[in-house]
Amino acid sequence: MLQFLHAADLHLCSPLAVFSQKEAAARRERQFLAFEALLRQAAKAGARLILLAGDVFDTPTPDPDGVARFLGILKDQPLPVVIAPGNHDYWREGGVWQSYTMPDHVYVFDSPKLSCIDFPTLGAAVYGYAFVGESMAAPILGHAEHLLPNRISLLLAHADMLSPISAYAPISPGQLENSGFDYAALGHVHKPMSPKKYGKTTAAYSGFFAGRGFDEVGAGQALMVQIEGDRVTIDALKSEADRFEICELDCTGDRNGEEIRRRVRQHLAEQSYPRTTALRLVLTGNVGLACHPDPAALSALGEELALLELCDETVPIFDGDYLEKDPTLRGAFYRALLPKLTDGDEETRSLAAEALRLGFAALSGREV
Repeated sequence: MLQFLHAADLHLCSPLAVFSQKEAAARRERQFLAFEALLRQAAKAGARLILLAGDVFDTPTPDPDGVARFLGILKDQPLPVVIAPGNHDYWREGGVWQSYTMPDHVYVFDSPKLSCIDFPTLGAAVYGYAFVGESMAAPILGHAEHLLPNRISLLLAHADMLSPISAYAPISPGQLENSGFDYAALGHVHKPMSPKKYGKTTAAYSGFFAGRGFDEVGAGQALMVQIEGDRVTIDALKSEADRFEICELDCTGDRNGEEIRRRVRQHLAEQSYPRTTALRLVLTGNVGLACHPDPAALSALGEELALLELCDETVPIFDGDYLEKDPTLRGAFYRALLPKLTDGDEETRSLAAEALRLGFAALSGREV
């Protein structure tokens, strides 16, 4: 039986340019603290090995202080660590993996050709490769008969299983099925996905560890994996890193900007978001024609947050009875769309509603 931690896409030392320099630096430090907490949690849960599937750093030449911080964290914990450089932190002359001396228990793949690191005392062998540039052709994974005998065979790979024509080491289901690995610890796809079985091989993406933008919302994670015989058990370990969040706020019935401001202020007070949260608040609903939310001004209400971004998707609309009789262009526009708003299929109704929102915003002189 073997338990190990599978993490990927930490993107340490990211610039986080959406924040002020001071806030970005604070978030980077809290990400290091979250990584330390993750390793402690994994060790407490019984992990005997740490696998990092690429893009540990956001660049192949990260800030030296950040590198020293990372290596210090690894040095202070006893578990062996294996790293497969990805397309962001690829192996290169003068890069992070070539320029710094790794602790004795840290192993880094340094070639695009598949190689093996054997751990006889763990009864495990880790196979992997390194990106040596910003892109990589499909790797050759080999076949089951090439694996070391009497070992739990693990593939550590920064790879793309979503597109066969990807520029980022595309791997096919057939390759994994033929490979004979017990588990494929994958990185590159930031959205966590349910593990899948390809022949004998269970493959999983661990997902992002710390959000860097509104395309990575909620808590990041890593995976705690246990292999016992043919049984593979995977549990998610949530990251303590700072979060990006997106929330919709229904402003239906608001008649002016002041009512919108009160609604936003009330929402923030009721939700009590952590101060480190970067929040995108999407304003929705049918509002008065004279209601012009000012996203820039409303963002000032988020002074207790790391970032508050407002997105106006309200529809400046009167009630339907009024619009059906409205002699202006606004009424004609509404009446032209009405059949699609009420009689079409769900997709048609959705498109018509978006057209109505954008059209009314334009007719009201609002930015679309």
